[in-house]
Formats: sequence, C-alpha cells, structure tokens
Amino acid sequence: MKTILRKLQNYILPSLTGRSWGVGLLALGILSSCVDTIILPEDKTVDEDFWKSKSDVQLMVNGAYLSMMNSPVIMRLVVWGDLRSDELMPASNITGTTMEDMIEINLANTQPDNEFATWGSLYTVINNCNIVLAKAEQVMDEDPSYTRGDYLADRSQMLALRSLCYFYLVRNFRDVPYITWAYMSSDQERNVPQSAPSVVLQGCIDDLTEAEANAVSANAFTDWRRVGYLTRDGIDALLADIYLWRGSVNHNAADYQKAVEYCDKVIESKKAQHVKGRFEVEEKEYPLEDGLTAFYYLFVGQNAEESIFELQASGVENHDDKNKEYRGNRGVCESYCHYSRSNTSIPYFYASPLFTTSVNTIWEEDKGDYRRYNITYSTDVPVGESNCVRIRKFVTQQAVLLNTQVASDASINRSYTQYMQNYVFYRLTDVMLMKAEALAALVSNDEDEENLRNAFTIIQSVNTRSKVNEADSLKWDDYKSGGVAALEKLLLAERLRELAFEGKRWYDLLRYNYRHSEGVDYNTMLADQTAFVPTNSDMLDLMKRKFVNGGAVAAKLGTEPRLYMPVPLSDLKICPVLRQNPGYSSNDNYSKNY
Repeated sequence: MKTILRKLQNYILPSLTGRSWGVGLLALGILSSCVDTIILPEDKTVDEDFWKSKSDVQLMVNGAYLSMMNSPVIMRLVVWGDLRSDELMPASNITGTTMEDMIEINLANTQPDNEFATWGSLYTVINNCNIVLAKAEQVMDEDPSYTRGDYLADRSQMLALRSLCYFYLVRNFRDVPYITWAYMSSDQERNVPQSAPSVVLQGCIDDLTEAEANAVSANAFTDWRRVGYLTRDGIDALLADIYLWRGSVNHNAADYQKAVEYCDKVIESKKAQHVKGRFEVEEKEYPLEDGLTAFYYLFVGQNAEESIFELQASGVENHDDKNKEYRGNRGVCESYCHYSRSNTSIPYFYASPLFTTSVNTIWEEDKGDYRRYNITYSTDVPVGESNCVRIRKFVTQQAVLLNTQVASDASINRSYTQYMQNYVFYRLTDVMLMKAEALAALVSNDEDEENLRNAFTIIQSVNTRSKVNEADSLKWDDYKSGGVAALEKLLLAERLRELAFEGKRWYDLLRYNYRHSEGVDYNTMLADQTAFVPTNSDMLDLMKRKFVNGGAVAAKLGTEPRLYMPVPLSDLKICPVLRQNPGYSSNDNYSKNY
C-alpha cells in the first residue's frame, strides 16, 4: 500500500510540495515549453508497472478529484467567482503580495503577473484527468475485475471533471489552450495556442454528452460518493450551466431550451431520490429541506440530500512548513475563516456591505429570512473593515434556527490544519434558479405570461423555503407588471441570497451582461478583434454597489476584454504561440495604477 501511495503522490501531489517529481508537476507546467525545468520521476518504472489493476485506476480517479481540492484551485474559485463580484471585500489588515494581488483584482487593476491571473492549477487537474483517460482502458487487459462498465464510468467522471475545469477557464480567461491529451514525458510538444471559447465550450458539451450516456446514477451510492463523484446529476447540472452561459452570450433560444431540459433532468432525478421524514417541505413539489434546517444539512452536516456535487475535504496537502501533511480544505479556510496557520481569527475576505443589516440592500425589507442570519454575522469584525460583516457559510459548525437569535461565531475556532469543509459546486436550488433564468430568457415579450409566471414560481419556491413565515414570501402581483426586466433583477437578487460565497456571483453578473449586450463574437479570439463590445451599464451598477465610490472600478470594466483575466505573464514569456488579452499590457513595463 505504501508503494501505491508513493506512486499516486508522484502523479498527483507534486504541485503541493515544491519538489519537481513527476507528471503532476509536468501538468502544472504544460505551457512552460521553452524552459527545460521538467524533471520526470526518478523511478522510471512508474508508468510501466502502475496501470495494472482496478485499484490503480481508482487511486488515479480519486487523485484527480483530490487535485481539484488543492488550495490553489479553491482559492481561485473564490477569487474569480466571488471577489470579482459585489459579494466580497478583501481584508484591510493583512500584508503581503498575495493580499496585494487580491486588492488589485477587487479594484479591477489586475496585472498580467497577478498571482490569481494564472491557470496552472486548473491545467494540473486537466492533465490528471487526461492521464486516466489515456491509460485506464489498458487496465481491462491486465485485471479481469476491471470491466468495461467500470472503465466507462471512470471515463465519464474524468470527461466531466475536465469539462468543469475548462468551463471555469473559459469564464475567467475566455481564450484558452484546449488540451485533451496527457503529458507523460518532458519531450512532448507543449507549445499550445489558445482556442476561441466557442470551440472549447463545444468540446465540453460533446464530452459531457458522452459522459452522461455512461454516467453512474447517484442512486448507485449511499455514502459520500453520491455527491462526491460527478454522477449523472452532476453532469446534467454542468451541461445546463454551460448551455445557459452559451445561450446568454449568443442570445440563442435553442441553448436556453437545452438548459431547461437538463435542469428538468436533475430536478426529476432529485424528486425520485427524495426520502421523506426528515423535516422536509415539498415546496411547489420540489424536494427541499425546510428553511429551519436547510443550512445545517447543507453547510454543517454536508452531503445533504439536495446537494448534487461537492468536493470532499478528505485529501492530503503537503505544506512547506516542515513538509507536514494536513487534511482539509485550506482554500476555503483561508478565504473565510483564518488566512494562515498561525492566525486564528482573520480571513482574507469579508462579506461586502450589501449583507449588513444597516444597508439592507439584498434582503427584502425586514421579513424573516433564515439565510440572513446564517450566511453572515456582524460580531467580531476588526476595526477598519467599514460596514463589512463576517461570513458564516462554510465556517460555522452550528446553525441559527430563529431570526431572534444572535448569529455570532465568536466561539467557533475551527482548526486550520483539520478544516474538513466540503466545497459545493452544484445543489438543487442552484439548478432550479438556472431553469428560471433560462425560462425568463425564452420569454418573447412581457405579455408572455406563461413563461414569466413559470420562472417566477421557481424563484418563489426557493424564496419561500427560507422564510420564517411562508406568508412573507415573494408575491406574483408585485412583479408581474414589471415584465422580463423585473424578473431578471429578482432572479439576480434571489441567487445572491441563496448562493452567496459559493463562487457563483461573478458568472451570474456576466450572463446578465451578455444577455443585454450586442455583437459579442465568441468564435473569434479577443486578440483578433479590433473593436470591443461595451459592458452593460446595469451590470456595472450592480457590480459597483459594494464600493463607497465604485465609478472608477466600473470604468475599468467598460469593455469585454476587461471582464476576463490577462494571460499569465510568465506563460507569455516562454510560450510564443500565446497571445495576450488586448485589455492588458503584455510587457514587463507596466505600472500599478492604484
């Protein structure tokens, strides 16, 4: 067993250790084609004697998920999805280059050498998936217990996990290298140019369509794998998400309809899996936990019935300090709880002023909403953090059950080295709201009351389950006269209330922007375009709300290129086929403009 684990480490974990020992490091540096820094494993037999048994494949499949849980990945998901939006503010009392880079991003001053404007950690996961896809099939000839059904199920998961990574890359960098082969040796060609986002997204859809056909049903498991693996439900949720994104960019009704279809698949599957008798409510026939207990099951107990896919915090991270091994989710810990092992109270991020009771921007008047008391709390906020509040979601180990309770986490001091918190990618209410968004986009005009009402009913269902008193939920009469525009704003507000700090918000805002922008060309790389689509002003108004004076930030996000990250400067230097996003400087002589 120790030998097998060492082999797994050679493949999966080198990016955590700082040591140059193998394919995992090769994956991290796949675009570093001009610098001969790749060192293969000293044990040349790793590739020859590893792929012999079903257990070898399982180790590599689990290892691919494990590499997705690495803190460089999770931190980027938080920074890209939440900090860039109106949800988070960086702490003001932390020093160091990492904090400086976070402040850059928050103020829309991102530079090509920013720590979080890098894609290597995602390409590490991609290469780990590609290795399984390249090597697993041969194991059927070595181990009769590894059947074709086993292989197709493993292939399905790796295609899905790879597609998830590419979907993140497209939404954050737009034009990215699309690599579907495994890097197993240092003499492989690594000069890979970028592809237009339409090519990458279509590749993901094709892969996911194959993956869905061979996917394992969530019903096949009764343990953590029910939501810890990308089952058919997770694949369908990802397909819905991609179609919704592409439909928003291209204003394509067929894509919106596909998004609805895949959302329905997930919803019907969750209904079939539903087990009664655990304080649930069936809100408008959706199997949702009662608002009184939903937060606990989702974010304290974890792996809730209505969860679809969440990474399990059971991996191993090798830290630089004495190379000790610690288990858990360090990325979420540093983001929302405490930013370093030696710190016990200060996180990198606080919830923006939108979540304070005094500003009261996202909560409907003063109507009791369990989420309001569970996702943030106002005590123990350091001086200097303005109107910000602290985050409870992914942090607390208890739930606020009544709106009269004080939502204080002052006594909760979770261990940095054992921060066993899963990272949730998809859950039922997210998919429900995706469907509502797609239905709203399919509305032909404000007189199309059927689609409007159907979309509203879904939003209302999500809202109602979180209300202390059901009578305080959303009312159709308050929104029907506003038509599609009012429904879209309501949807954005409800997704913010429901999915805060889950890495969703920036992409919600971008979809809104694209639905209200004309002339977007996802078939052409930005570097080949001569004129750029302006950013929608309503989206910018939402984005800048978290600032006292957000006009300057909004101005920097004024055209499409600036809605995406720059191509990493380090990769541009060594890979001549890469081309910089024209919204950024590609040379070393830039200045910090803040």
